[in-house]
Amino acid sequence: MTLSDQDFLGFDAGQFRDLLARGTLTITALISRTLQQIERHDKHGLNLNAIVSLAPESLLRERARLLDGELRAGRSRGPLHGIPVVLKDCIATGPELGMTTSAGSFALLEGKITKNAPLVDRLLASGAVIVGKSNLSELCSFKGEGLIDGYSPVGGQTISPYMSTCIELDEGDLSPSSPGGSSTGSAVSVSAGFSLIGIGTENCGSIVQPSSRQALYSLKLGRGIACAEGCWRASKTLDTIGAMARSARDLAAASEILLDLDAGSRLLEEGGYASFLTGSVEGLRIGFVDPTLWRLPLDFWNPTEEAKNQHVGIQVTFRRLFCVRLYGSKITYPLTIPQPSELNVGDDDAPFVVNLFESAETAKEFFEDYVDAELFIRSLKDMVDFNKCRLERCLPESAPDQSWLIKAIDEKPSPERYVATRNHMLRVGRDGLAKVFRDNDLDLVIAPMDSSACVLSTASGYPIANVPLGRYHLKGQLSRPFGLAVLAPSEQEGSIFRFMSAYEASFPARPVPERLVNGAVTL
Repeated sequence: MTLSDQDFLGFDAGQFRDLLARGTLTITALISRTLQQIERHDKHGLNLNAIVSLAPESLLRERARLLDGELRAGRSRGPLHGIPVVLKDCIATGPELGMTTSAGSFALLEGKITKNAPLVDRLLASGAVIVGKSNLSELCSFKGEGLIDGYSPVGGQTISPYMSTCIELDEGDLSPSSPGGSSTGSAVSVSAGFSLIGIGTENCGSIVQPSSRQALYSLKLGRGIACAEGCWRASKTLDTIGAMARSARDLAAASEILLDLDAGSRLLEEGGYASFLTGSVEGLRIGFVDPTLWRLPLDFWNPTEEAKNQHVGIQVTFRRLFCVRLYGSKITYPLTIPQPSELNVGDDDAPFVVNLFESAETAKEFFEDYVDAELFIRSLKDMVDFNKCRLERCLPESAPDQSWLIKAIDEKPSPERYVATRNHMLRVGRDGLAKVFRDNDLDLVIAPMDSSACVLSTASGYPIANVPLGRYHLKGQLSRPFGLAVLAPSEQEGSIFRFMSAYEASFPARPVPERLVNGAVTL
């Protein structure tokens, strides 16, 4: 069959699944076209640099043939059967999949992981085809000062297919051309046609921020319902997992697979998250914050007046259109929610203190399934020493600092300081947001994604999602997508999916990257 670039980049997994079910398309052909797209634009063409490790083609073709055979026999494993998926390269994959697990660090690249992370086994059981591992901000952004989003020594710099210039950080770390991080490569892979589903991890914004900049639907699942075991992470308390997709239904399917088995049986009714995709917000109670007050801190992005005006104008227009197109919901505006500064104890940045205290122990757990016959790396200290001995490769000009790793070893917070800071942050985050939802009788809180909303999700453990909203038209040809942050109470991801499906049905389709649209291809 012939498919235009516009459709290849715009179709969601559900649309490809319909083609597979009708026999119009085979999984083998879909995987072949996906590999062609990676070959054209990952290290060539637009040089997006989203993939760190590609699965061996022979293994991918063998799996595609197996899954095609199952479909011909009338057996489908579910909505991800035959669907290409990319994993963030901090998620462990065993030797049978033929890919590395480096977290973007040369200190980890030479070793071998002995087994898959549990989420990988669940994806494989669902029929997904894991085509590769994606680039990320090195060590999930917890290495040192000045690390650029989407950069790692192993993978280089990932860039956005939506942007027509190189990364310029003259307005701050999250200037318009930044792709966001740390799950950068997974987000870019979905928007660029390297996969249909991206899996990432998040401590604070690492899934929702890059997906906002790639016009994707994404969800960081709430604390305690999804297991990040087998993932490199800074904190067991704060880090969790989530998915990115081109549609609400794809995201629902992927998110359901990521749930712990006990959480899935407890939270999901028959039909799973898909049962919440009603296309209606009837009865939902939604609070909107004031977009003039909720922006990124100036040290992350100090926008021009033009950008400020676009930011506020688009948010205001959306809220008005929402009330017209998605009637039946109760709207509260403007909504006051806790400021991130309230989470801190004195001058301590609370999430940073938690990461400093927990990172050495989480690294130790990661190394339990890590085999390194020559370098004997078993701790953060081993990694720091490895980097010091290989400055050019491990501490290059683009990422010369590993001060956070050193602090986690030499200046680890005392247990008393850690407990006090952690408990204060969790209490203020959880109780503060719970009070907002309770006092205002709300199901959801909506804020600009270009704000500190993700910090509140980190502190409270509440789920946070991104919905693609619009694009900034700045600096001539720059046209960076941005989204809405959607927060819900603990274990209320279903309300987020209700909102997403109604939004998707009532507003324009997410834009595809124009620079990748050239013509038509035969599948």
